[in-house]
Amino acid sequence: MVIYQLGWHWEHPATLAIERPNGHFGTQVLLVQSRGRLIMGEKEYHVQKNTVFLIQSCVPHCIYGDGETYCDDWIRFSIEQEDTDFIDGLGLPFHVPIELHDDGVSELIKACETVFKSEANGKQETLHALLTAILLHIKGQYEPDKSVRPSYYDPALEQIRRDIFAEPAREWSLPEIASGLNLSESHFRRLYKQRFGVACTKDIWASRMEYAKQLLLDTDLTATEIASRCGYQSYEHFSRSFVKYACVSPNKYRAEHRDK
Repeated sequence: MVIYQLGWHWEHPATLAIERPNGHFGTQVLLVQSRGRLIMGEKEYHVQKNTVFLIQSCVPHCIYGDGETYCDDWIRFSIEQEDTDFIDGLGLPFHVPIELHDDGVSELIKACETVFKSEANGKQETLHALLTAILLHIKGQYEPDKSVRPSYYDPALEQIRRDIFAEPAREWSLPEIASGLNLSESHFRRLYKQRFGVACTKDIWASRMEYAKQLLLDTDLTATEIASRCGYQSYEHFSRSFVKYACVSPNKYRAEHRDK
């Protein structure tokens, strides 16, 4: 797990309205430190202080103030391949409120912020350990709703989503995926959206765009070569898609973000 953004005790006016119809890339721990009104996918929640949400990559969500100054702590991070078993083993739900009974998670996020801003040796290892502690602390206070029964298809859907982000260049066919689960395409689309709060086609697109961003920053491949590696036969189609996702062209993104 690699932390790339975080904040501790960020305050906003009661009129706060953050709307993310496309979500954001990366998994997020969002700890609400005031009253708040949050919409996760198609569900709305009014929550009290010390309520945490785990939000998956690219899931639509909105955050609003609820009659008082809004405050939260948050961490955005990527899940590496070696961390997937740990994350899955936690059994924590995404996109639903989890009420916490102490300030342990907030204090750990504060510690993460201190380390994140430092130049200490072993910084990434320390942040990984702190994030692990945060997730374990949440698990220790999570009380599952016995009335919510997991779907028979949940494990298969989770694997499909992992495969999509692991193989962005693959020619994903929704009819073929659905057939592999003995489902109609419409039923598969509905189950996937219910499980993750985002359409399967949108995940496929996001996986390609994030892979493209990685290649632009970490390799010397041309934008045309990157388009091919991300499953696009036409550079023009790739470029239009990338601009829609990142708001800049592939070459401009590379120029603005790549280490000099």
